[in-house]
Amino acid sequence: MHWSNLKRCKMKTRMIKTAGVLLLALLMTSAMNAQPNRQGQRGMAYGERSGAVTRLDLSEAQSEEITKLRTEHYTSMKPLKAKMAELRARERTLLSEESVDMKAVDKVIDEQSDLTNKIRKEQVRHQVAMKNVLSDEQQMKLEQGRRHSARMGQAPKGRGAGSGRGYYRGYGRNHG
Repeated sequence: MHWSNLKRCKMKTRMIKTAGVLLLALLMTSAMNAQPNRQGQRGMAYGERSGAVTRLDLSEAQSEEITKLRTEHYTSMKPLKAKMAELRARERTLLSEESVDMKAVDKVIDEQSDLTNKIRKEQVRHQVAMKNVLSDEQQMKLEQGRRHSARMGQAPKGRGAGSGRGYYRGYGRNHG
């Protein structure tokens, strides 16, 4: 009788552990699904948030032009993003040294500032180019959608939605 009670106790313990692991997995999954998709919500170009462009009834020519603009923008931004990631890593390395070389840190920060300005100018050029493809009515719909998103708690890109650190503002933290 003693062994059967021990077996039953071990079995109950095993069942409780299994149930706990399953519950934890379920909670983690639901928590991950509840969080906004950083890349999808914050890394999109002008007018792409929440599929706004798809609701504009674009003509075939407009759709092709927007695809072309997005591709060009992605191609021009990719090396700039890579360079910014390098600079962030360099800054972290410099700051982790026992004796911090402030001249070197200042130089890296200045490079980051220059690069942030380049990136922001590229983003604005892209926004203007995208806007120029749209008719006045489409631009109005897009603007109304952006205002609605802001009221619903979705901050526009570059307005505090990301980590708030220069270039990465509006892109989430997964790039650096």
